Amino acid sequence: MRLARENAKPWLMRDLQVGENIKLPISPASIICVLFFVVNLCSWLLFKTSGTWAEASHILVKDTSDKTRKALVQMQKEIGGNAKMFADVAKKYSQCPSHEEKGNLGRFKQGTMAPPFDRAVFDPKTPLKQTIGPIQTQFGLHLIYVRDRKL
Repeated sequence: MRLARENAKPWLMRDLQVGENIKLPISPASIICVLFFVVNLCSWLLFKTSGTWAEASHILVKDTSDKTRKALVQMQKEIGGNAKMFADVAKKYSQCPSHEEKGNLGRFKQGTMAPPFDRAVFDPKTPLKQTIGPIQTQFGLHLIYVRDRKL
């Protein structure tokens, strides 16, 4: 009866047979799960121990006039820490191609962006999950929302 039950199991759930007389109380499915866990753990550790990076979104306005700067300061105050509102405003007003992704720039390393932008994002005093700016670069004025950062 026991042999019939064992043979009725799918091969992934059966105990592992080593040679003719040795049966290990572990299934191939268990081995796959453990390997999956170990690979994910190693990937996470490599990710966390890799260099400096940040995840941010931005709103770019190419006009650098005082009127635009004042409007962006007001917009920055209104948005504050509201990520959804920032994304909606970026999609509507940003003049960067990233407006299609709601201003999302993804993850980037330090030194990748324009120097004033980079300094603002990687400054330890810059708060996370808050709208900062306007920051002026050679591309125009930016409002920036830093989601996460590793220094």
